[in-house]
Amino acid sequence: MGSSNTSRSRDVRMRGLAASPGVAIGQVLRLDERGRHQFYYVGVSPNQVRTEVRRLQAGFAEARAQMNDIRVRLTRELGREHAYILDAHMLMLEDERLHNEVEQEIRVRRINAEWAVRAVTDRLVSIYKQVKDPYLRERASDIEDVATRLLTILSGQTKFDLSKLDRDVVLVTEDIWPSTVAELDFNRVLGFATDAGGMTSHTAIIARAVGIPAVVGLHEVTKHARSGNEIIIDGTAGEVILRPTRAVLRLYKEKREREARSLANRSTQAPVVAETLDGVRVTLRANVELPTEIESLALFGAEGIGLYRSEFIFLNRLPVLPSEDEQYRLYRRLAEATGAAGASIRVFDLGGDKLTLEGFEQEQNPALGLRAIRLSLKVEHIFRTQLRAILRANIEGNLRVVLPLISTINELRQARRIIDEVKSEMAEAHVDHNAKLSVGVMIEVPAAAMMADVLAREADFLSVGTNDLIQYMLAVDRTNENVAHLYQPLHPAILRTMAHLVRVAENAGIPLEVCGEMAADPIQAVALVGLGIKTLSLVPASIPLVKTAIRAVEEARVRQLMSEAMKLTSSNEVEDLLKREIPRQAPRFFLGV
Repeated sequence: MGSSNTSRSRDVRMRGLAASPGVAIGQVLRLDERGRHQFYYVGVSPNQVRTEVRRLQAGFAEARAQMNDIRVRLTRELGREHAYILDAHMLMLEDERLHNEVEQEIRVRRINAEWAVRAVTDRLVSIYKQVKDPYLRERASDIEDVATRLLTILSGQTKFDLSKLDRDVVLVTEDIWPSTVAELDFNRVLGFATDAGGMTSHTAIIARAVGIPAVVGLHEVTKHARSGNEIIIDGTAGEVILRPTRAVLRLYKEKREREARSLANRSTQAPVVAETLDGVRVTLRANVELPTEIESLALFGAEGIGLYRSEFIFLNRLPVLPSEDEQYRLYRRLAEATGAAGASIRVFDLGGDKLTLEGFEQEQNPALGLRAIRLSLKVEHIFRTQLRAILRANIEGNLRVVLPLISTINELRQARRIIDEVKSEMAEAHVDHNAKLSVGVMIEVPAAAMMADVLAREADFLSVGTNDLIQYMLAVDRTNENVAHLYQPLHPAILRTMAHLVRVAENAGIPLEVCGEMAADPIQAVALVGLGIKTLSLVPASIPLVKTAIRAVEEARVRQLMSEAMKLTSSNEVEDLLKREIPRQAPRFFLGV
């Protein structure tokens, strides 16, 4: 009865993650996951194995053709700078190792192609979901997307065509895959709301690129929404309102009109620099994972790469390790693409379980176990191979190395000793390389933040990883629904830590950069600038929005505002202050935020 009553209630409000800004008002269209549970385990005879393998090959071919059509359409509608997101899907569909692994599953276990696809992709999803980096962890949804498409093709199901809708709708679903978003009729789909998903998912990135308001991570929106229900999506505030009253509808229609006027006045041209109204220059760099993202840097106006997640090349090859030449070719592309602006390469941030180390015992808590710099120092031969590739590629540009999860000065010293040894070995062997390699430290754990002054004496720069730093400082796993509300980027402890790191970097005379989701949120990015941070690194697609926000404020006034915020005692107080005062300073941009 509770659910039934809720389904008839008016003004049912739910809060989630603000994935894509804007207000959408329309009628609900409920979607179910495609092909997720509509297949069965079927044992096959030796003679039928060949048939299943042929079905698999045909399925892969059809999936590639479909994905290529979607990518062509996305390029035509939005430009290459957004279509690159689907390159990850094409890479998977063209990956011979994935194809061979599924085929082997069919041959060895003598099972149907559907079950083999599900078994192999489930293993891949499990690996990605154990990765601590939220951006990489959400790549599991890309694998699910590819698997779902394959299963839909293999099962012969006809999927609902979202590219040819006859009315305006707001999609409500448990989750929505990136390729599904790319297939949407952008003129008919006004917005979407999902139970699952995160800010760094490719689905959210495409939604922001298309300009479709979206709220994700709502957990129970599918429980309460029914097709045909009136719904409001506030993608700026991260709120959904089901069956709103006339008064509420009127308020949000006015808000939608104000935001539309504000959006029309924004300038997102790449050549424009991120400079406040009073002339303070802020550098906006890109966080990059896929090689195909490199060509989008200029399109979004990125000034180099602030964080290249090198573990992606490892994850895509495991259990086989990428060779030095393979890494060199990739890092050379980074160097050539970024020129003098340069690229910071985070050395591989993986756990020991991913490398199948001899004698490695399964860990109860991998996030606090043998991973990141700890693993690099334990498997020196892998670390040295990566360093050689970086030093060789550094001839072509201005590469930097950043060390993840540093918690002691000894780790930094040991890593620098290895780097110096690799340089000497290459010089003695007459291997062409550029030895001018800046070495930075990721500030991700409380120990590193507290000892930053010590680390700053021996590091060339500091890079603050806000996602991990917030989790570790507040002892919150933001993927845990029970405590996710305690993940508070504007917690006074976080702001004080940031201010401390600014002072440390200034005293040491070294650069300080901030990367993570804080840098991609306009209000939080402005707050960071007010704390004295002059370099931010964020996902490429978010750069124009953050750039426009920075250009709409005066640094002196924001700095004064942050001085007031630092005196407050709770994240709620800070958030209320910033959301009230920053829009007043820049109403033409922040109106409605």
